[in-house]
This record gives sequence, C-alpha cells and structure tokens, in this order.
Amino acid sequence: MYNPTRDDAHEIETLLDQLTDTAEARPPTSPAEARAAAFVNGRLRRASMGVSTYELRSQPRPGGAYAILGALGLLAAASAFLLPLPALLLALLLLLALLYDALAAPLLPVGRRRVSQNIVGTRAIVGAGGLTPRRPRWRVLLVAPLDSPQRRRGLGALAGPARGAALLRIAAPALLASAALLRWLAPTPWLWWLPLAGAGALFALLLVADLLPLAPAPTDGGLAALATLVAAASRLGALERVELWAIAVGAAGSDPAGVGSLVRRFPFDRADTLVIALEQLAGGQLVYATREGGLAPRPAHPLLLRFAAAADAADPMVDAEPRALAVAGELAAPLRRLGFGAITVSAGSAPGAHTQAAAPPADPQLVERATRLVVGMVRRLESEP
Repeated sequence: MYNPTRDDAHEIETLLDQLTDTAEARPPTSPAEARAAAFVNGRLRRASMGVSTYELRSQPRPGGAYAILGALGLLAAASAFLLPLPALLLALLLLLALLYDALAAPLLPVGRRRVSQNIVGTRAIVGAGGLTPRRPRWRVLLVAPLDSPQRRRGLGALAGPARGAALLRIAAPALLASAALLRWLAPTPWLWWLPLAGAGALFALLLVADLLPLAPAPTDGGLAALATLVAAASRLGALERVELWAIAVGAAGSDPAGVGSLVRRFPFDRADTLVIALEQLAGGQLVYATREGGLAPRPAHPLLLRFAAAADAADPMVDAEPRALAVAGELAAPLRRLGFGAITVSAGSAPGAHTQAAAPPADPQLVERATRLVVGMVRRLESEP
C-alpha cells in the first residue's frame, strides 16, 4: 500500500538517521535537546527559511503543583476533626483549583527552571520581499516538540492527563468538603469519617504520584514529528498566499511556557493564523484529531479539519483516521486556549498518553504519510478561494 517515490523515501530515511545520530534521547532542557535544536535550525535554513533561536526558561519535569495540593489536602483532612469550617473552606479552594486544571488550563509546573530554546523558521509569501509587500491570506504555524516524550507509570498516572485521573483528583476535595460539612453540621462520627478517610487517602496518593520519577516513553514519536516538520517545510517551498512558520518547541512535554512564549514574542493575528501541531508520531495509525480533551473536549478548527479530510481522500498513501482524542495535545491545546484555530496530527493513542506497545523508534513510512497530509492541507489553504 505504501509506495512513495524513491527520492522521498530516501529523504525521510536520511533525515531520521541524522536525527537519531544527533540526539535520539532528548530530555527537556538537556544537551541532547540542544543538539536537536541545532540540527533542526540547520535543516530549516537548508530549506530556504529564515531561522531564529531564542532562549526559554522551562521546567525540566512536569508537575509539582499536585504535590502541593496533595499536602494541603492532607492538612485540611487532619484539621477537619477540630476545625471543620476552615477545612471546608480549604477543600473548596482545592476543588476550584482542580476543576480549573481539568476544565480550563492545566496547572503550571513548579520547581527550578532551566534553559531550553525554541527554533522558529519562517518563509514569507512570494512577492513579500518587494517594495510593497502583500499581506498573506493565511499564516500557518507548523509546530513539533524538540524533547523526547516522558510518561508516568503505575501510581504516577494519577498525576497524569488521563480523564480518569482528573476525575479522581476532583473527587478528593469533593469528598473532603462533604466530610468537613458533615463534621460541622452533624458531629456524629459515622456520618463523616468515611468520606474523610477517602479524601485523605486520595490526597496522599496524589502527593506520592506527583513525586514519583518519570520514565522515557516506550516509543519516541517526537523524533518522527521533528522529521515531519523539516520534510514538510522543505517540500512546500515558496507559497503565494500562505506564510509558513516551522517551529520546534523546547521542553514541550514538561512545560507549556515554550508554546505560550510564541504568542508573547510574535503577536500573531488570530483571525488569519492556523496551527498544525505534530504530536507523538508513533504507534501505527496516523490520526488527525476532530476534538481533544477529556472532561472539556475542544474541537479542531473546521477549515483545517475539512482540508485534512480532503488531503487524506486525495492521496491514498496518507491513510489517516479522524479521531477524537481523550487527552489534549501538549502543543495545540495551549494555543487553542489563546484563541487560535488548531488541529493535532498524531499516531496511535492520544497525545501525551504514551500507552502503546513498543514499536520502532521512528517509522519512515509514518513520517512520509504525515508529511503528505500536512503538505496537502497547506496546499489546499494556498488554493482556498
């Protein structure tokens, strides 16, 4: 079924080999991540893009906030015996924080920040370099993570992005609030000790889960995402109506600061800026997300969704599947919350879940299919009336 041209196949295989040799494992803020950044910088320059690099101060490890909330929850549970009203108020504050975390935006990581970087490649539209530059019809941000994925195992998954984990986190302060209220209004022990014990156990588990070490994901889909970023930027070439930005984001898996800094540094117009986020490309089936998120899913931009379906239908080598993802992507979700239209392209399970079985570290066929999908989408934007 898969039959790219010989030149395309050689291009992808060479690119993956060079990326693997440069920095196969790239923990956030590590020297290996910096080597990958330098490689992507050089390849985007070779693709005739203007490239800039700027420094980030990022957390090398996600989390930290849940450990603080877990400790506060244990404190409130212990004080509920003698001070039920203060315990109730603290439980309600914790509940609001965890509802915001689940429904609005994830809590920011806590801890010492280290140096990472973003690589930003740009290609102006044809004719924009003259005396009277034209305004592009669309600006497309093609983004991929510089760092390799990490995952939470076992109990650590309670501090992860899955829907079940979010519900358990919300249940802890809800149980604590009900126990403190019952303790305040009806001092009979059998009415309040059971929810109080449940809340204390959940807060203790959350505290431990957030402090457990993370492990590298069994497959490094970030390597394939970077290869797709470079290959798509190279193949698209100069466009007349679409301004292309190819962005490799540092420490994307541990800290949303790298994505958020793009908007502060480059004040993109939300009306004509669209985001194609390349998440973990590992695990088999190529996917473009119709919506993302567990408790409050957000839809993909309708125009990008329509063009993804059209590019898939027009090229049998793409073979992509529209799918709702239970976990929001690490790159598209922060930009979507800021008002930008976005779509996520990934493979296997939901971005950030990393639950798929072991597979080759980077599949040239999957990279080729993802590249064709991205190129097809952008070319349709170029010809859109």
